[in-house]
Amino acid sequence: MEESIDILIVSYLKGEATCDQQKELLTWLELNEENRFYFRSIKDVYDLGRVESDIRDSQVERQWHKFLDKVFPVYSTNRWLEIGHILLRYAAVFAFGFICMQLISYFIEDKEAYSKVTKIETGVGERSKVSLPDGSIVWVNACSSICYDESFGKENRTIRMRGEAFFDVEKDPSKPFIVHTEPFTFRVTGTSFNVYAFDEEDEISFALIEGSVTAEKGTYMEKLRPGEVLVYDKTQAKISHRKLISSSYTAWRYGEMFFDKMTFEDLTRRLERNFNVKFKFENQKIKKESFGGSFRKYESLETIMKVISTSTPVKYRIEKDTVYIK
Repeated sequence: MEESIDILIVSYLKGEATCDQQKELLTWLELNEENRFYFRSIKDVYDLGRVESDIRDSQVERQWHKFLDKVFPVYSTNRWLEIGHILLRYAAVFAFGFICMQLISYFIEDKEAYSKVTKIETGVGERSKVSLPDGSIVWVNACSSICYDESFGKENRTIRMRGEAFFDVEKDPSKPFIVHTEPFTFRVTGTSFNVYAFDEEDEISFALIEGSVTAEKGTYMEKLRPGEVLVYDKTQAKISHRKLISSSYTAWRYGEMFFDKMTFEDLTRRLERNFNVKFKFENQKIKKESFGGSFRKYESLETIMKVISTSTPVKYRIEKDTVYIK
């Protein structure tokens, strides 16, 4: 299976994957974060062959040298490095694909040097405060995760995440702090910010508390200012901006749930992650009702629902781990 996935990924990166192959790859990527990290690692290696400049990353260069020694032991490394660059730039598609597949295969085999991953994941109702190797602090909200490889803090400061997390980043101009959460990349040097990016929700938000950050998505690039919130609507592929109401993006770290003009549907998703319940809507229209307010972590679901029902048209009943909305 691992070998067939490698071939599938390379076909996709070369633009040769059929529609069925693309669907198969997408299904595999959606299984878990490890698969997505594996894909990105291979893509990073593949992309190295598409640049015309010398290989600058020390870890990648060491692996490239080892790869050349393994595949072409008779010739000197420098000579084959030169030839490798020429091949990667000018060879026919078949030869290019062969070299890339050999290189990718070698990187996968040498996992000790390339792909040890640390993952921090929280469950329902859990929050975690994490100290990263570079001294940065991350608060990870319920049902969320962050992951990074062993080169973090040494050669780079790159993190992948899903869900919600608040970052307090140590300054290091020589190593920008990079957060990947599909489809965005955020680059900072030293700052504090909150990222909200759940796979099942229609919006991604990035709230900048202090410092500066560059948001990237494909060819789109924008520098944000403190007190600014970037919001991305997945359904419309549209970017908008809001003014930061600080407590709405930071209160969760202290066990407070803060809602400001939030639809009831979005509110229930947050309650699901905090109380391990499911909401069932018997009245679909109520999903778009707007709600504002705040609750403390020690307040029960029953108390919260009573408050909501007194200020909105929401009617409910709770049966075990399910909340029915009338």
